[in-house]
Amino acid sequence: MKFKHLLSMILVSTTLLVGCQSSKGTEVEEQIPVVDETSSSTKQEEETTDVEKEVEEIKVVAATVSATQVLAELNAEVLGVPATSQTLPDGYQDLPQVGQAMNPDLEIVASLNPDLFIMDASFKSSVEERLTEYGLNTFFFETGTYTAFLNSINELGNAINRQDEATTLLNQLKQAEEAALANKTEQAPTVAIIFGAGDNFMLATESSYLGDLAKTLGAINIASEIDTNIESAYIQFSLEQILAQNPDYVLRFAHGNIEETSKMFDEAFDKNEAYQQLDAVADGKVYDLDSTIFNVSANLKVTEAITKLGEILYGN
Repeated sequence: MKFKHLLSMILVSTTLLVGCQSSKGTEVEEQIPVVDETSSSTKQEEETTDVEKEVEEIKVVAATVSATQVLAELNAEVLGVPATSQTLPDGYQDLPQVGQAMNPDLEIVASLNPDLFIMDASFKSSVEERLTEYGLNTFFFETGTYTAFLNSINELGNAINRQDEATTLLNQLKQAEEAALANKTEQAPTVAIIFGAGDNFMLATESSYLGDLAKTLGAINIASEIDTNIESAYIQFSLEQILAQNPDYVLRFAHGNIEETSKMFDEAFDKNEAYQQLDAVADGKVYDLDSTIFNVSANLKVTEAITKLGEILYGN
């Protein structure tokens, strides 16, 4: 009797032990993840497609030489270029022309079907209404000052998926600035930038391209001392005002008919005794800015302009 009771207990214990082992085995199997190879492959393909979309080529048409120069540096896909007598970047000469910067032919622009149309911001008001008619997605490229030019390069790089190229270009310009400032002294030089068109002379302010460029290189523009509330790029001046400021340097920039304006500059400085009283004249620090390098608006000649201005101001 005792033997039968002991045998029954052994059988029950064995049954319970097998049941527990079976239950634990089931729990382990449920924890093993099931890999859906088809789902994983599809997800990878979707991620690849997303990346491709992010670097999709943005096709552009440019109606400004300055922006066209930048687009070449950004390795952009350009469909059309401005009509100009200036030399365009290699590979762009045979592209369709879309008219001049101030009055582009929007019908031609639209026919090229660009993702983005780029034009000079200076002419925005004259074409804005017509741009709406043609439904053109337009980027207004700023060239009025050097600072605005840099900002536009950065923004354009973002707009056409060329951020890395834009950063590289901006770094090159920054390096040119640093090289120009290598010999800068503690005493900032003062400058008068005289803008001439024929016999009409004006002072370029910090709101102008040349004035902003001089400011970037650490010069003090006397135009800011003559008028502390300057908004325009150029202001009228009197000889008395220039004499009172007596700048260290006089930078003359001839615009329009270069030869005629250069003669007018020479006549004014040679015949007018007031100019002779300036220290800049006595010290031989009157410079005519080369119109093939300097301009009234920014372009990629600015690297040469920065270098030349550094040589003038700091003897680099």
